[in-house]
Formats: sequence, C-alpha cells, structure tokens
Amino acid sequence: MENAPTRSSLPTTGKLVLGVFAFGGLTALGIFALVRWRPPAEVGPLLALLTPGVIAVLLGLLAIDFLLGGLRYRLLLDGQIFSHVSLWHCMRANWANMLLGALTPAQTGGGAAQLYILCRRGAFLSEAILASLLTFAATLLFFALGGVVALALIPKELLAPGVATALVAAMVAVTLLAGGLIAAMAAQARTLRLIRKLISKLTKRGTRFRRGGAAARRLLSREIGRLGQGIRTVAGHGKITLFWMCLVTATLFLNKYASGYVLARALQGSVDPAFFGLQLLQNIVMYFAPTPGGAGIAEASSGVLLNRVLAAEITVLWVVGWRLLTTFFGTMFGAFVLFGEARRHVVDVRVDEREAGERVAK
Repeated sequence: MENAPTRSSLPTTGKLVLGVFAFGGLTALGIFALVRWRPPAEVGPLLALLTPGVIAVLLGLLAIDFLLGGLRYRLLLDGQIFSHVSLWHCMRANWANMLLGALTPAQTGGGAAQLYILCRRGAFLSEAILASLLTFAATLLFFALGGVVALALIPKELLAPGVATALVAAMVAVTLLAGGLIAAMAAQARTLRLIRKLISKLTKRGTRFRRGGAAARRLLSREIGRLGQGIRTVAGHGKITLFWMCLVTATLFLNKYASGYVLARALQGSVDPAFFGLQLLQNIVMYFAPTPGGAGIAEASSGVLLNRVLAAEITVLWVVGWRLLTTFFGTMFGAFVLFGEARRHVVDVRVDEREAGERVAK
C-alpha cells in the first residue's frame, strides 16, 4: 500500500526550469574558468587513454555507487525496523534525490524528492524522514572523522596557502552540525515539542503561514506517534543496523573517490595517494555549496584543491568525467524516476476520483 502525502512539497515546474538553467549555466561557467586557468591538452590523445578496460572499471564503480546509495535506506526500510521498501525503489529514491539536489539551491529539493518516492513505495512519511535523517547523520560523521584524518595525513605542501585554515573551519562546522543533529534525534521528545511551538508561532502570522501551519499541524498529529516510535525502535533494536549504515556510507563515499582516482590514474599515469584525502575535503566543500548541485563550486574546488596532484592539461577532462560519474548520470536517471512516478501518481489520483464518483452515484 502506498503512503503518499496528499500534498507534495516538490518544487514547481517553473522552479525546476530555473534550476536546470542555473545548474547548466554555473557548470559551463565553472568549466570555462577552469579552461582559462588550467588550459587542457588536445582532447583526442587524452580520450585514447580511456581504454575499454578503464571504462568498464569506471562503470562498475558507478553501479556500486548506485547500489550503495539505495542500500543505505534499505537497511532501515526492511519490513522489520520500518515498513518494507525494496532495494530497487530505495535506489530510485536516491536518483530522485540526486536530480532535485542538482536543480535546487544548496540541494534543498533532494530530500523532498526522496521522501516522495519512498512514501509512494510503501514507507510512512515519518519513517522516510527518519531514514533520511539517519543517513544524513552518518554522512556528517564520515565527513567529520574522515576530514580530521585527511587533514592530519595530507602533506601541507599539497594545500594552497589559506586553504588548510578554511578546511579546518569547515570541519568544525560539520562536526557541530553532526553533533546537533544526533542530539536532536536523541532528545526526540524535546525536539518535537520545539517543532510544535514553531508551527504554533507561524500560524499566528500571515495567511500563507496560517494555511501552511494548519497543514503542518495535521501532518504532525498524524505522524508524531510513528516518528517517536521509530526513534525508539532504532534505539532499541536497530543499533547493529546503524553500524552497518555508517559502514555502507563510508564505503559509498570511498567508492566515489576510487572512481576519481581511477580516472586520474588513467589520464596521467601516476597519482599521489593523498588524492583520496583531497577528494574527501573537496566533497565536504561541495556537499554544503549554496549553488544547485555544487555547480561552479565543483569546478573551482578542483582547481584549488587538486591543482598540485592533477596535471593542468588533464584537469578539465577529469572534472567532466568525474561529474558524469558522481552527478550527471544519477541526475539523468532521477529525471526518468521522478517524472515517471509523478505521472503514475496523477493516474492513481484520477482513478481514485472516478471510483469515488461512482460510489456517490450508487
């Protein structure tokens, strides 16, 4: 049975179109700036280095990336801890997340798309929210611990002046955010009370806020019990699952860095092992970038963070290939998933309305 919300919080068509132009424009601008800063070599000889064997390895790593991206949610949505959602639909939810994450500022729309697919495929809204929050917390923990290790082990000469200081500040922010999120979920009763107070205050303001607040109150009253029960279930019976989720999260990101490493190794022959750590630090910067899908920031950070381990003549081609593997392919799959699911949703609504009309007529 599908548990889709009656109203979707997905961005409107106009906002999606604006997001497409922003994502594409900022990406093109970033690549143009990178071309001017680190002029590439002739493309033909470089592409010849991407042999069928290299491409097969990269596509294999991409398949693993998609599998692990869905598995993180499937560990909780297994029919025992939470409702049952198949691994395939968890992967589809991850692709939808990637699509709207690429088309909305600071990836804010990705979560809504993910919740939409998970609820359409069997999860209660509270379960989908909690699964998303737990995977987000696992991501922040990986960034916090991995970032500390990377900063400690990467030779300082590989970081441009001032970059190390900025990265330390970013690591402190990530650590505080991770701690705050975990504390909020641990103190779930107090957190939910704060949410109620916030909604109550919003309903006292303008008409728009009163309408949204009323809808939020109804939604909260319906899901509050399930959300609290979900947290207690995870705390009581899901500790091993949380461990596996953190392990899968770490493997997911290390797999992404392995893709970047294999691509760089194919293009320039040898790569400093510190490349893994530098990619992790770059990932932290991109994860919290204000632009849609990190567009522009991804290209700029490649020039700033990787300029001492990537040869100038391959940097542009590496960035394009790396973005294909980590963003563009998932975004394309997400478009098929989200629009196909939305079309099925419209058909389901029309069928329900027709059946309701027939019952009234009888």
